[in-house]
Amino acid sequence: MTASNGLYRGYSSFEFEQTGSFKINDVELIKLDLLNHIFTRRGERVMMPRFGTSIPDLVFEPLDEETLETLESELRLVMDYDPRVELIELDIIENADGNSITAGIRIRCVELDVVELMNLNIEFGT
Repeated sequence: MTASNGLYRGYSSFEFEQTGSFKINDVELIKLDLLNHIFTRRGERVMMPRFGTSIPDLVFEPLDEETLETLESELRLVMDYDPRVELIELDIIENADGNSITAGIRIRCVELDVVELMNLNIEFGT
């Protein structure tokens, strides 16, 4: 099945101004779902107390080795949770400003057989 068949369908208001449509499909929907999971605080989702991550709370922690390890672990858990994706590569790079990171996440969308790169930027408090 190719990506143009619309295996996964959803709605998003994020890019309405650019595309003129609320509809999103396939890879873009998967990436949005992953971002929603990453930035949902664990325990925040009704009837799913283990869903989410501690990443939204990490931004108030010092950017040290322990925080980077926690961040990597949480990102790996999100990728393992979603059966639509397979994590190929995860690179976390501390930016030169010392207050932010860039996570390069290379995933394979299993049923679509498409490899995508997600770049996630997170700023930490000072």
